[in-house]
Amino acid sequence: MTIQDRRRARMRSGLGLVGTMLMTAGIAAILFAWWGVAHTGYVWEQIPYVVSGGILGVGLIGVGGFLYFGSWLTKLVEEQRQTTYALLQLLEERAAERVDQL
Repeated sequence: MTIQDRRRARMRSGLGLVGTMLMTAGIAAILFAWWGVAHTGYVWEQIPYVVSGGILGVGLIGVGGFLYFGSWLTKLVEEQRQTTYALLQLLEERAAERVDQL
C-alpha cells in the first residue's frame, strides 16, 4: 500500500466519521428544538427554537449526509480502480501467453 493509498483511506474514513458526527448533531439539534417548542405555549417563544434548532439541525443533517455519501463514493471508486487494475493485469498475462504460443 502506497502513501497515496493510505491518504485516500484516511480521507475516506475521515469523511465518513465527520458526516456521521454532523448527522448526529443535526438530530440532537432537532430534538432540542422540539423539546423547547413542546414546553412553551407562546408562539413568539417557539420561533427561536424552530429557527436555531430545527433549521440548523436540517442543515447539519444535509451536510453530514453529503459528506457520508462522498465517503461512500470514494470507496466505490477505489474498489473499481482495484478491479480494473486486476483485470488489466490478467489481460496482459493472457496476451503474453498468446504471444509465447505463436
